[in-house]
Amino acid sequence: MTTLTPGGAYFEGHFPGRPILPGVALLALVLEALAQQPGRPAAVRAIPFARLRRPVVPGDDLALDARDGEGGRVRFDLRGGGALIANGELVLGSPDHAAGAATPPGPLAGAVPPVDRLLPQQPPMRFVTAVVGETPDGLACEARIPATCALVGDGSAPALAALEAAAQAAAAWEALRRWRQATSAPARMGYLVAVRDVELFTARISADETFVAAARLAAKAPPLMHYAVEVALAGRLVLRGTVATVLVDELAR
Repeated sequence: MTTLTPGGAYFEGHFPGRPILPGVALLALVLEALAQQPGRPAAVRAIPFARLRRPVVPGDDLALDARDGEGGRVRFDLRGGGALIANGELVLGSPDHAAGAATPPGPLAGAVPPVDRLLPQQPPMRFVTAVVGETPDGLACEARIPATCALVGDGSAPALAALEAAAQAAAAWEALRRWRQATSAPARMGYLVAVRDVELFTARISADETFVAAARLAAKAPPLMHYAVEVALAGRLVLRGTVATVLVDELAR
């Protein structure tokens, strides 16, 4: 059993006024803790599933329990205050499969407001910098992981951090639809609650390097939304898989 205590820097910008640990920060902390144990690699090549069941807030202590399986598979449970916070399975090891080409983003179908109007996250945990393409059911966004982000060490972040950019692309799509419809419904924000069938094609991403994160709606049962996601760098895949976000009322500004 390993105790994890997320530092305050992981909460910066996510979300102002209501700090919640980003799901990818939780996964990165699990990966870091596993890598400190003898015989376990420091990289992850796949995430068959991970469920983020309860928000983690500043001051929470988490107890990590991990069980090794075959082929580098590790099952983990995270508990806090006796309750299950998250669980999942990681496949450890350097990515050993070739990255395919990313799906080109479609053209923008209309006007797009500034990112500040679409996303409640703020730097250094807001990775999306611009909307660059769309489809009827999704968006493609330029993104980068700032060097000041707590996920960055020695100039780079684990590639799984790019899942946050994909989740932000999904949230931006939801916000853009509402903005274009000029709806009077309350603004919503989405945060990551699950990932499934994620393949990674590189171990790390350099800080401040521009990449493209795309999210396409796959299924919905509001407030739960499922998106097929791709993250690409210079046209080649960094990761792909499925994420789920939950929509809640946006923080008052």
